[in-house]
Amino acid sequence: MLDIERATRTFLYSSSRVFMHRRRFIFAAASAAGAALAARAAPGDHFEIVYPQIRPGRDVHAAFALATLDLAMKAANASYTTRQLELVMERGRALAELASGTSINLHWTSMEAQAERGLSVVHIPIHRGLIGYRVFLIRQDRQPDFDRIETLDDLRSMTGVQGLGWIDTEIMRNAGLVVQTPSTYETIFKMVEARRVDYFPRGVIEAYPEIESRKDTEPSLAVENRLLLAYRSDFLFYVSPTHERLAATIARGFAAAWRDGTYLKLFNTHPYIQNALKRSNLAGRKIIRLDNPFLSDEDRAIPDMYWLHL
Repeated sequence: MLDIERATRTFLYSSSRVFMHRRRFIFAAASAAGAALAARAAPGDHFEIVYPQIRPGRDVHAAFALATLDLAMKAANASYTTRQLELVMERGRALAELASGTSINLHWTSMEAQAERGLSVVHIPIHRGLIGYRVFLIRQDRQPDFDRIETLDDLRSMTGVQGLGWIDTEIMRNAGLVVQTPSTYETIFKMVEARRVDYFPRGVIEAYPEIESRKDTEPSLAVENRLLLAYRSDFLFYVSPTHERLAATIARGFAAAWRDGTYLKLFNTHPYIQNALKRSNLAGRKIIRLDNPFLSDEDRAIPDMYWLHL
């Protein structure tokens, strides 16, 4: 009789342990599933996306990023609205505000390891790397001087200009190029016009709209016609750390838009991209390549398919 009781107790104890083990497994699986679901846009979710104004009159530059954002949110079946702050923010201020999450929750800007720390970042380049393909804004009458440039060492004899706090400044200086950084963005164009500097590198998609918008104030400016400074860079979507669900939704939708071809259709038809590619003749330019040592490990791991290769 004692053996039967002992066997019964052993069976019950073993069954209890199996049940508890299964219960823990089911709880862990449920927790993992819950975490995955939390990163997705649940039915009825609505995101209010607030982004900064970089500087007045730059809506043309925001058009493609906003179109890409719209594509990603729709691919993720997410409901959203966008609102641009009236307050103008330069890059450093925008990143600081984004980290606090008090005024904005989204910003798109150049990839950089230090800037990405503490933020949720969607590691898919918005413009397929065109921000890192940089043509020069110069005085039109300076073209013969640039016709003589063939190598990076030749370019080191000239003085470039970039915005204060831009990672592009550090990339150029790391390559031994001379770069000035005035206190305001508008001053840059006046410096080129007045021959105080030789050239202003701009992403190929940025250069032509900026020249067009300054025909009245800086009529001597032009896009240099034969050189291309190239390094791995582009804008990424940076999201406030207090809005992880938004970051996950953009990432999921952006990847889906790549898979189903809708992003490439947008890229291949959007006037902001296509006008620049047609006017710049990238394939016919002399390329001067620079290293970008300021990328994060995640930046370096971005698959090749997301980049436009020359």
